[in-house]
Amino acid sequence: MNPGNGGSPLSFDLHGTDSTHLAAIRGWAAGILGDLGAPHREDVLLVLTEIAQNAYQHGGGARTLLLTRLAAPCEVRIDVEDNSVVPPRMRTPEPTTFGGRGLFLVDTLSAAWGSRDDLPANSKTVWARVRCDLEHQEPCRRP
Repeated sequence: MNPGNGGSPLSFDLHGTDSTHLAAIRGWAAGILGDLGAPHREDVLLVLTEIAQNAYQHGGGARTLLLTRLAAPCEVRIDVEDNSVVPPRMRTPEPTTFGGRGLFLVDTLSAAWGSRDDLPANSKTVWARVRCDLEHQEPCRRP
């Protein structure tokens, strides 16, 4: 099963979940993205994990995850809706602090990322596009 055949996203309902569900969410995404080259798939899973963790930690909980496959170049779009309208903010952590590096990873591994708010729904969606044409990745296999 490939997300984004024709640009149609596959959805994972995150209502009622918390950060303890991240392994199951990654497992769902990994199964769907099994035809990607390993480095690309791992980048997608890392970006997905960081965005979802931020939704749980800073966004009042996650609502929905969408994965969309875009064909040329092989690209996966990740959208995570959460319960906040506060946009994500990259900060520069001190070398001795534990956290605060997730959005730097998202920024490094993504072709683009950002957020959009939905004021009527009192939510926002953080999105990222992860491509397979980065220097360290093998090309995606086609089914």
